[in-house]
Amino acid sequence: MNRKKDIAALLITGLFFYRILMAFLAKFVIAKFTILADIGTFVYGLPYDEYGLLPMLYQKFGLMILLKKDVLGVAIISSIHFICHFEILTFCACSAIGYVGIRRFLLAAKSDSRAYILLILLCYSPSFNIWSSIGGKECLVVFGMGILCAELIKLYKKEPFKPDILFFVALYLVIVLKKPYIPFVLITFGYVVFRRCVNVPYKWDVAMLAGLIAAVAVGMYLFRYQLDSYAFYAQNVPRVSARSTRSHLFIEQFDFFRKMPYLLPLAFWGPTWAECATSPLHLFSFMESGVIILTAVVMLWGFPVALFRQFRNYYQWFLLGCNSVFLLLFVQYGQGIINPGAGIRYRTNIYLPVIAFVYIYSYLKEKVDEE
Repeated sequence: MNRKKDIAALLITGLFFYRILMAFLAKFVIAKFTILADIGTFVYGLPYDEYGLLPMLYQKFGLMILLKKDVLGVAIISSIHFICHFEILTFCACSAIGYVGIRRFLLAAKSDSRAYILLILLCYSPSFNIWSSIGGKECLVVFGMGILCAELIKLYKKEPFKPDILFFVALYLVIVLKKPYIPFVLITFGYVVFRRCVNVPYKWDVAMLAGLIAAVAVGMYLFRYQLDSYAFYAQNVPRVSARSTRSHLFIEQFDFFRKMPYLLPLAFWGPTWAECATSPLHLFSFMESGVIILTAVVMLWGFPVALFRQFRNYYQWFLLGCNSVFLLLFVQYGQGIINPGAGIRYRTNIYLPVIAFVYIYSYLKEKVDEE
């Protein structure tokens, strides 16, 4: 048992140096094979002046700097680059910011569970660490998601909910930088905190969770025309920085919904098998996604049977997790399906909460098996 804890502690510490290595890899190797999207916008997007960056930003945008995602992201990353001066140092600083959130999440999930080591290894995903270690807003979102997932794990373990300043900073960053994730944050944390404060009978609790799922479905139906229009708009926007773009995904009205059973998982997976032949990065991403899914399957092995046999022991986190993960994947679907590179990049933002629910299911199954 002590050996397992020592290995976990070593892996968590080693993750910091691994992420620094990924920052160097992105800067000096990956950048030669692909364009790192809009990294230049965040690092060099706003000019410096003799009075410093932040005074100039405030003079230009006023309080809107706190509310507009692009302005806020550029302000933070540009300020980091202003201090670091060299691009590689900026990448390393962004890597460290993301590591703070990941470390807090992993320490909150700490347990003797067999799945804990696998959870840490999932955090070593190369693409996840590369995209959250370069000069973009992904490092800020990963930092925020890591802090939020740490509180989610604590709530799952029935520890006292005592949010600190980092929690509110993380909440602010996720809400401003990724507004489509607001439904996920409200539903997930709203339900868990409510249930920690109010004791609800089993039948009413199931009905409440079913109502949350129904609310998501109704919301999608009410905004179906807007979502469908966005899908058509997104696939037709020229992407100068993308070297591979999927065209004509959506041809007829509501193809966005009709093709969801196939395209939504693909948006998380990344490249198709056919696309692997177009780039070695696509081939590597394809294999990486396979390893991630295989690891998740190993962690969840036996969970469906346990769910069927002991539904009362699983229903809360199962129904909540299905709803929460779907909300994240749905946003990923809209943003990441246009090309395989976008799928891998945007997956970085939702990676921690997705594997957090995988870990919760696996941890719960092991605890029930031990009883």
